[in-house]
Amino acid sequence: MVVDWEQETGLLMTSGDVRVIRIWDTDREMKVQDIPTGADSCVTSLSCDSQRSLIVAGLGDGSVRVFDRRMGPNECRVMTYREHGAWVVKAHLQKETDGHIISVSVNGDVRFFEPRTPDSINVLQTVKGLTALDIHPQANLFACGSMNQFIAVYNANGDVISNIKYYDGFMGQRIGAISCLAFHPNWPHLAVGSNDYYMSIYSAEKRLR
Repeated sequence: MVVDWEQETGLLMTSGDVRVIRIWDTDREMKVQDIPTGADSCVTSLSCDSQRSLIVAGLGDGSVRVFDRRMGPNECRVMTYREHGAWVVKAHLQKETDGHIISVSVNGDVRFFEPRTPDSINVLQTVKGLTALDIHPQANLFACGSMNQFIAVYNANGDVISNIKYYDGFMGQRIGAISCLAFHPNWPHLAVGSNDYYMSIYSAEKRLR
């Protein structure tokens, strides 16, 4: 199951191994809309923007689909991108008036789309075996986690800012395969979960001892 929360409206977007995106009104505790995905594949990622009433879905077949929930069920899919050749790990819609769509597949190709144009406007190649990605909402940073037991942090130009392979300390062991990543919404802090049952917090700031 994948979800995205719209704070301004109190709406919860949900989907998964189904053929619809279901929208719930959490105040009234009721379903308000079903949006057909138009695909035979599962939904792997959701992202929404209340200002533009858009929902972006990444799918297991490699497609990224854009929906306008103000339109009827048969017309609400306004764009489909098919540039990824594998499972979409993350599809993110920047919450700005002219915000872009950023998506990445397990092959490590990060693609930037302008919602009104049919082709990507930029492509960056990151690590293979990608399992998790998060984009910082304020800074021009995104982080990738790999099944090959490392984390890479990039700037918007695709330059590597940092590589993390070991836990802190002189005898720090190798980190496990990465299962999830999340940036702090304001600060340069990154939370990481891995398959060895550890959760770690990394920061651009020096730790006080």
